[in-house]
Amino acid sequence: VILLLDAFFHVVIWRGETIQAWCDAGYQDREEHCNFKDLLQAPAKDAKQILTDRCPVPRYIQTNAGGSQERFLTARVNPSTTDWSNKSGFLGGPDNPPRLFTDDVSLKVFMEHLVRLVMKP
Repeated sequence: VILLLDAFFHVVIWRGETIQAWCDAGYQDREEHCNFKDLLQAPAKDAKQILTDRCPVPRYIQTNAGGSQERFLTARVNPSTTDWSNKSGFLGGPDNPPRLFTDDVSLKVFMEHLVRLVMKP
């Protein structure tokens, strides 16, 4: 899987484990895998267009599954495990994932606040 996330202030290209393994093996450099090379370049071209057209210029991040910059993607896509919802500690544990520091709220918190606003007389 290759994911291009445009979150206005961040443009993230994320590669899944399989795609990253193929990159590490150098498939994109082999002539018989030219389609794979094109697949890798497509999100970068789209990101370049976004970076060119947008003001203020967003931060460009390219990462893979398990990479240190993956937190930018995880915080946007799944902010349900945050410093507010996980009191087990910074690194988490076997039953608790590590905390993510994000300004976003989880969908559950958003919906609770929305229901309160709608139901308010």
